[in-house]
Amino acid sequence: MWERGRPPRKQRPAPLILPASALVSPPPPRFVFPRSLFALAARAMPSRRPSPVILLLLALALALLFLLLSPSGPSASRLSHSFVSTSPSSSASSLPSPVKIYLYDLPSKFTYGVVRSYMSARVPSGSSDAAAVLADEELRYPGHQHSAEWWLFKDLRRRGPRDRPVARVDDPAEADLFYVPFFSSLSLVVNPIRPPAAANASEAAATAGPSYSDEAMQDELVEWLERQSYWRRHQGRDHVFICQDPNALYRVVDRISNAVRLVSDFGRLRGDQASLVKDVILPYSHRINPFKGDVNVDSRPALLFFMGNRYRKEVSS
Repeated sequence: MWERGRPPRKQRPAPLILPASALVSPPPPRFVFPRSLFALAARAMPSRRPSPVILLLLALALALLFLLLSPSGPSASRLSHSFVSTSPSSSASSLPSPVKIYLYDLPSKFTYGVVRSYMSARVPSGSSDAAAVLADEELRYPGHQHSAEWWLFKDLRRRGPRDRPVARVDDPAEADLFYVPFFSSLSLVVNPIRPPAAANASEAAATAGPSYSDEAMQDELVEWLERQSYWRRHQGRDHVFICQDPNALYRVVDRISNAVRLVSDFGRLRGDQASLVKDVILPYSHRINPFKGDVNVDSRPALLFFMGNRYRKEVSS
């Protein structure tokens, strides 16, 4: 019954009685394995086929996650440091292995002998031949236009540091390439165009030494190589010659067409004699000395500009 003038008293809610099964503690949180992650990602994606880029990003994220959380994996600081710097030993081991070159020990007449013949052919009449008494290491290459054959020969003879891209080996069985150090460009010009003048023909005949023949040297060189087992193994395909002068080794060019050649251009070589795939074009020093004075461009009313290509003069038959 309500008392007059007082609002009705609110009834207390009855206590909530839960079944015994509800009083059990909740299960521990489950770890989401990669298969579950991919399942969640697949449900979150549209029904169409997922993009490969998204799958790749997910895979990278999972890989980094497991690296960081794994007890045996690197820590975050170690992982970041490995991306920034490397130890000297690891960087040294990552360098590519050098190309192994075997330098043929040719008879001296194909190397230092060519320099001696060049110098002897230019000795004035009645003068002593200085080249005849000089030791091999005291000789110097005459000129500089095609001196790459000299410097390459000297560099391979020198034992350099271990980190060089090219390493000379003493055992030909270990070699990747075989270098033939014939001074082919110098051999071409051993005989001067105008020999030293003599008082008369009889004096010239008496003082003249044995004549030098570049053609004979080329033939003797190839004959020497053809007796070598490593030349016959691949028909010279792993052998290297340097012939910067366009006429160098012209007599035997077909006999060494398989070999790698270091040239200045392909001006006088046919398509079956040279190839951009195997042959290498080397720069060479020009014979014209550069002008070192004031060019004085501002005071010139007109300037001359040349653009084009050179044309080799061929000897008419």
